[in-house]
Amino acid sequence: MKYYQELTLIAQAEVSLYFIWSKIYTQLHLALVAMPTQGSVGVSFPEYVYKEDDSKAFGFLGSKLRLFAHDEATLQQLNINQALSRLSDYVHITGIRPVPKNVTYAIYKRYQPKTNAERLARRRVKHKQDMTFEQAVKTYQSKIAHSNLPFIQLNSLSNEQRFRLFVSKHTAAEACDGQFGSYGLGILATVPEF
Repeated sequence: MKYYQELTLIAQAEVSLYFIWSKIYTQLHLALVAMPTQGSVGVSFPEYVYKEDDSKAFGFLGSKLRLFAHDEATLQQLNINQALSRLSDYVHITGIRPVPKNVTYAIYKRYQPKTNAERLARRRVKHKQDMTFEQAVKTYQSKIAHSNLPFIQLNSLSNEQRFRLFVSKHTAAEACDGQFGSYGLGILATVPEF
């Protein structure tokens, strides 16, 4: 990843930062999906914070987002200025810049906790058929995972359901090329940290 663009969300008195994240990220997702070279743009959250201690966990994405690509042309093709033109009062977008030298690397991944006992129960009954739906719901209600990771609240464009896009950050010893998903998050692919 040799080039980047930085987005800074602008907090408003009447609009929360969480609401702005939702609107910005929905448009970013649509722009990433529309790209002919899908998987070539990764994201980072420079102000990302996640602390887990004995009392309780705390997570925050911050107000900045960086878009990374191997070449300037890929970011030009993404054309994030056009994708976010209706939200110009809520975001500042820099021009395309080269990534500085001597950076560290991180992987930003999507984390999907198992949070819906009914969905898991339906799947279990359909595939294994070893218990009733009611028994499966009781089994899964005790195993539901919760997460305190930072997230962005989004609406699914396919079925209109609300969901949380949880983001986890992992430091990496060195750069690793790979594909990014339709939210700009990777599984093994790294992005520069600076």
